[in-house]
Amino acid sequence: MKVKATVFIALALLVVGCSQNKPRVVSSPYASGKTQTEPVFYNGKHYRLKFRYIATRDAYDVNIIGKGGRSLGAKPGDQVIVSDVVTSAIRHFGCARGQKARILAGTARHSGGSWNMSAQCGPK
Repeated sequence: MKVKATVFIALALLVVGCSQNKPRVVSSPYASGKTQTEPVFYNGKHYRLKFRYIATRDAYDVNIIGKGGRSLGAKPGDQVIVSDVVTSAIRHFGCARGQKARILAGTARHSGGSWNMSAQCGPK
């Protein structure tokens, strides 16, 4: 009886221990450091999205500009729209099925008519 109880307790501790620290799987369908370019159509407008997966950060560095070099605005409202385009596109092109993309806080920067930011897949 003592042996069964000891085995039961050991198994219970093992299960609890394994469920506490789930490892984050770092993966992308793209090679780390290789730049990808994709056309994106979002809410009636065309964009060009360049993104590069950085495995050491488990994140995508993203540059977005309007189709044909069309400049994108630098106002806070423009940032919201561009962030929505990027999260949708990275979710589609870079995230595993069922995962969502998010913009990493403080990474969105407007520069010369385009936006640069970092995005990541998975939970917050």
